[in-house]
Amino acid sequence: MMLETPEERIRLLKAGMDEKSIEELYIRYNNFKIVGKPVIFKIDNQKYV
Repeated sequence: MMLETPEERIRLLKAGMDEKSIEELYIRYNNFKIVGKPVIFKIDNQKYV
């Protein structure tokens, strides 16, 4: 399982896996190395008036 294609990742999403877990699998199975603390953005769906 390398999650090389978008279709493989979409299949996992449809099976109920969340995006963060899929990203963690992608990093682990493709032997990526995290060299610094990642910047994490959280999208807030609230509208500001």
